[in-house]
Amino acid sequence: MSPGTAPRIAWVGALLLRDGQVLLGLRALHKTLAPGRWDLPGGHVEPGETPEQALWRELAEETGVAAPADPAAAASIAAEFAFDGAILRLYAVRDWVGEPRPLGDEHQRLQWFEPARAAALPDLSHPRLAALLRRLR
Repeated sequence: MSPGTAPRIAWVGALLLRDGQVLLGLRALHKTLAPGRWDLPGGHVEPGETPEQALWRELAEETGVAAPADPAAAASIAAEFAFDGAILRLYAVRDWVGEPRPLGDEHQRLQWFEPARAAALPDLSHPRLAALLRRLR
């Protein structure tokens, strides 16, 4: 990255929030990154995509949910983390179409958790996720 260039948003993740709970996915054991650990749905921002487009694409691929009529009002930026010169942007998502279910090969299962209980899970994908979950209300 050249001086003065802002890091690009390379990954997105979703905090699906409903009735005071957050949705986590138990990552498949064959995955290289965080196998068998609880994580958020999400993934890479593809070339030519905005982070918001990547968010809804990843949610459709991993959970089967779709963007509502007003996707901009349904998701707001919850946090950003820098990794290796790029950014992971997490969105709080409060509205979607469909019922989340595990699709593809990313997650063995999806489960709703009260945020404090989720933050206390011993097998979260990253310590920063626990801190973020503790801040949810």
